[in-house]
Amino acid sequence: MNKQEKTKKKINSFIYNHIWLKYSLDYGTAFLMSVLSALIFAFGVVCFMKPGVEGISDFVSGGSSGLAQVIALALEMCGIKYEKNSNLIFSIAYVCINAPLIILAFKGIGKRFAIFTIVNVASVFLFTNIFTFDFFKEISNFVNANGGFLARALFGGLCTGLSSAIAYKFETSAGGFDIVAYYMSLRKSKAAGPYGMLINGFIIVAFNVLTGIKGTPVGEYSSWTVAISGILFSIIYLVETMVIIDLINIRNKKVQVQIITENSDLPRLLLANIPHGATIVKGRGAYSGNERTIVYLVISSSELKSVIHFIKEIDPQSFVNVTSLQQVVGRFYMKPIK
Repeated sequence: MNKQEKTKKKINSFIYNHIWLKYSLDYGTAFLMSVLSALIFAFGVVCFMKPGVEGISDFVSGGSSGLAQVIALALEMCGIKYEKNSNLIFSIAYVCINAPLIILAFKGIGKRFAIFTIVNVASVFLFTNIFTFDFFKEISNFVNANGGFLARALFGGLCTGLSSAIAYKFETSAGGFDIVAYYMSLRKSKAAGPYGMLINGFIIVAFNVLTGIKGTPVGEYSSWTVAISGILFSIIYLVETMVIIDLINIRNKKVQVQIITENSDLPRLLLANIPHGATIVKGRGAYSGNERTIVYLVISSSELKSVIHFIKEIDPQSFVNVTSLQQVVGRFYMKPIK
């Protein structure tokens, strides 16, 4: 064991023996990451999706924020608009939409998950109403002038994807339909991205249909041209968001680990240290002719690093093969979300 591993072991041992410190670090980190997630998302909304700058049309973000944009646009079409702060109606709608979804999070996922989702939603409300300075409008104007809808779709997708992925990584969410996507991914044991993409697709179509009906041209282009173009660019936004979320959020991904070893005690030690079952097959080395034990087990991607480290500690000569899986059906233990 090298010096770095010894230091890490001492730190983990100290934290384990001081349970108050463990919970303080856990909740403190989750709080900071929730605020960071909200900050990134609010920046994307204010600068790229709902800039509030004359001559720059809104770009719908999907999810509860997208539904809030749909509501804000519908109210604007009815003559209800708050001129001093164009993001106020959006912020209020965003919080109201999230209220019943947070109840779902409390009942269907976990209390800790729901509490930090509330922190995230409240932070988005705060940041979207704070980010009203000319600095943010200048960013909106510059990006729109030099990259147009494509740049806004790419940067908006990057902000939304990072926001949701950071929240998922620390076992909370960015609120809204991320909660529904996360809930469904836990129940179906699949990646969360496709569920979010399906929900967002319906909202984006609804927003752009309203944009077309509103009939306000943008420059030399008609409202329906802008609406149809918005749907096309939204496809880029959705795909980018889904890829980023599933790249960073590996909790719901599964891998199959195949271990070929001469150590007959390895399967017993594995079962004693990981919360999963395994299948053992007896084999023989083609070159040496020696007997081998082949162990097959399925684990979460987030557990892979620690499992590989454990195997190499027990049997450094073992051969390990890892295969990604699309879906697992059957009894598979997942650590509950708190």
